[in-house]
Amino acid sequence: MHLDITGRHVDVTAALKDFAEEKLSKLERLLGEPIEVHVVLAIEKHRHIAEIQVKTRNSVFSGTQETGDLYASIGEVADKLERQALKHKDKMRDHKHRKGPRDPEVAAAISANVAAAQGDSENAPPAAVEPPRIVRTHSYRLKPMSAEDALMELEGNGDDLLVFRNAADDRVRVVYRQKDGNFALVEPEF
Repeated sequence: MHLDITGRHVDVTAALKDFAEEKLSKLERLLGEPIEVHVVLAIEKHRHIAEIQVKTRNSVFSGTQETGDLYASIGEVADKLERQALKHKDKMRDHKHRKGPRDPEVAAAISANVAAAQGDSENAPPAAVEPPRIVRTHSYRLKPMSAEDALMELEGNGDDLLVFRNAADDRVRVVYRQKDGNFALVEPEF
């Protein structure tokens, strides 16, 4: 741990430095990686302020506390940073272990549908099935045009799908290219 202590209107004594190191050593063990710590201690009238910023390879934690005693301020900020680090560590652990939907009923339904689509619902292991996911997103500007104009634009740009607003009734329509080369028009009902 690289510890840097700055004092504003206060002399940083060896006891203050040792106390800060002792309080922040638990944070270093918790994060399990090299950390850089910057501590700013200040005294303004009767207010004793400790401000600590901890930088790791992947994240930054910071906290400020104001009390009547400088040692108490350092201890309380160290506790705050410990809670932040625990929350971050839990979040990272949960993120690594979560691969599918959180609801077990949804996961079971998805795996059953995928297994049924494969034609072998009894022999398919549920852990080997990946749930469907969105891999690509497009944004469309809904231009008012006729179905014929949409068809011409679709043929001109080479895409397989076009979402447009019908100029006659101002409703959303979709034109898409079918596998046989023909085009289909989708008119949703509201």
